[in-house]
Amino acid sequence: MVNWMDLAGLAESAAQDAAGGSSARPDLLAGLNEAQSEAVRHADGPLLILAGPGSGKTRVVTHRLAWLLTERGVRPEEVLAITFTNKAAREMRERVERILPGTRGLWISTFHAFGARFLRREIEALGDWTRDFSIYDTSDRNTLLKRLIRDLGYDATQYRPAVVGSWISNWKNEHPDSAPRDEGGLDDEVLARTFAKYQAALREANALDFDDLLLKVLELFDARPGLRDAWSSRFRYVMVDEYQDTNRVQYRITKHLSSYHGNLAVCGDPDQSIYAWRGADIRNILDFEADFGAPKVVKLEQNYRSTKTILAAADAVIRHNTQRKSKALYCEGEQGHKVTLLECGDENDEGREVAMQIQGLRAAGTRLSDVAIFYRANFMQRALETQLRFAKVPYTVVGGVEFYARREVRDLLSHLKLLVNPADDVAFRRVVNVPRRGVGEKGLETLASWAADRRTSLLAAAGSSEALLNVRGPAKKGLVAFADLLARLEPARELPAAPALDLLVQEMEYDAWMAELDDGNAEERQANVEELRAYAAEYDRLYPDGKLRGFLEDVSLVSEVDGMEEEVDKVRLMTLHAAKGLEFPAVFVTGLEEELLPHFRAVSESADESGLEEERRLFYVGMTRAKERLFLSYAAYRMHFGQTSARLPSRFLEEIPNELLDGFEPEADEADVLGVFEAPSAGYGALTVGSRVRHDHFGMGTVVRLLGSGVNARATVSFPRYGDKQLLLQYAKLEVLS
Repeated sequence: MVNWMDLAGLAESAAQDAAGGSSARPDLLAGLNEAQSEAVRHADGPLLILAGPGSGKTRVVTHRLAWLLTERGVRPEEVLAITFTNKAAREMRERVERILPGTRGLWISTFHAFGARFLRREIEALGDWTRDFSIYDTSDRNTLLKRLIRDLGYDATQYRPAVVGSWISNWKNEHPDSAPRDEGGLDDEVLARTFAKYQAALREANALDFDDLLLKVLELFDARPGLRDAWSSRFRYVMVDEYQDTNRVQYRITKHLSSYHGNLAVCGDPDQSIYAWRGADIRNILDFEADFGAPKVVKLEQNYRSTKTILAAADAVIRHNTQRKSKALYCEGEQGHKVTLLECGDENDEGREVAMQIQGLRAAGTRLSDVAIFYRANFMQRALETQLRFAKVPYTVVGGVEFYARREVRDLLSHLKLLVNPADDVAFRRVVNVPRRGVGEKGLETLASWAADRRTSLLAAAGSSEALLNVRGPAKKGLVAFADLLARLEPARELPAAPALDLLVQEMEYDAWMAELDDGNAEERQANVEELRAYAAEYDRLYPDGKLRGFLEDVSLVSEVDGMEEEVDKVRLMTLHAAKGLEFPAVFVTGLEEELLPHFRAVSESADESGLEEERRLFYVGMTRAKERLFLSYAAYRMHFGQTSARLPSRFLEEIPNELLDGFEPEADEADVLGVFEAPSAGYGALTVGSRVRHDHFGMGTVVRLLGSGVNARATVSFPRYGDKQLLLQYAKLEVLS
């Protein structure tokens, strides 16, 4: 293990090297281009790294961390590096450890993970929470709000918990220093009253939601300058990745953390700022020079990911934005294939076209896991999945949160959360009847009323003989049994995660619970429990000091991309927002239509130009995920909200130069673009308009139109049961009938 004294001693070994000695010290500048090297070697003072897509940003950040440790003699615990996903933080940590094996003590995390770690140490200074606080995810928040909305007498169908939860979250991020007030309207009244009740309930449950993980840090820094100075002096160097995606709360926390030494380095790209809808403020990076005083600015403009054609197409699009910092992106790789543009009849045709193109890529040697399909809105996923299944193309939908949303997983985690934080009433309500113990709604509300009068938790009430005097029948017996279970589990509070989970499974009525969950998926549910156990064991191996509390915190902070399976050979489906930070040899960006991308909110009469620019940035992010092949598709008709409507091609397609495109031009006639039909193989030599053909799925039909050559050779076939279908002949496997 390399401690800070070892690292500081590397300077001495450097002198020995100069005298002719040998050293295992890594050459941190080897293989870096001039701009990357300049960013790595910058030491004191503010630094702005403008990093274009695929420009080696992560390598620069990790090498700079290693440079500070080896060349500047900085101790690992004096460096704070913040990024935006657990996956990125894990990759950054692993890279540093590969460069400097044995390095420990670096603070590398997301903003929220930093907030949780900081608050575990300092939150008691606020007076209302203990260090064992629970972290409520969106599901926990909505569960709590559902009860509060009902208690306040509002209609939960009109004021749905998810909607009210979004109101509260938006308010916290936009107005971190104040609570909403009732301004006279009903919505204002609901927000103000629910907000107050919600915050009080969080305090009583010793819980924080995701927003509070940052707001409480800011509250402590603002209110206690001594505490702020202690932490900002601790971190000599602060680095923030993806700075264009920070909100104003994160911006203020960053200023606090870097206030003592002034050594703040931020890395990002205004052209990839795509999270304004959840509070990201592009001004943070655009105004960095004004905010932090004549910083060093380094532009990473060499792209190592995409072909020249893909990069040129993406650059042609993003140049139409005005809220940006200019960069001259370039790459030294091959020209590559043209961008393939696919015009489709409707969403099902689009799905078929995408599936056929993927089959072609697969036949040419591309692994399915090297292919990704992006879409702007989740509703588009259904048609894509349907056609991929029909074409027998294996796929997976990227969404790591889904595993932790499984009922059996949430039940186990809620038991453990309640064990660590006995005040967590949301967890109590979820699992008091897991498995069924006869605790009905009436018995639970009787218990809750007694607990509220005495300002205590539901678990404490369940263990009180006085509280149970008013509870009758099976509910009383069930509450006693549940309190006894938690008492038996008490030793697990201080155990590592896997042994704690083992003790829970051993002590609870596991078989009865599994029997209740048996809906035909018992094997899958059991596999999910085993997967949770495996993850807990892996956490214990990587973080032996984390114990159960650390594991629960890690699970609470998981994000969508964190759950992406790396080794499974399947096509990845995900939203464009989820694609940020990823790369694939082949990428499909689907649904390129007006009012979809750009979204209708960005092109409405009331929208300003900033909304349209963010939609363009979103398209740019999708395009620049592609390394070798980029496919863009749109449909002439699409069903949405149960209605089929005509669609217009996205205005963004017109911004791509025609010479970079292979396929249809949005405004061009199909026949003019595709040209005269040429059979793609000998098997179609006898194919003419009027030919009778057989398709594996659609059956027999008649060819009514033939266009194009090569990959674009296609036939429009009229099938009696399915109507006219346009098929790519390269993949359609039509049998020509004599």
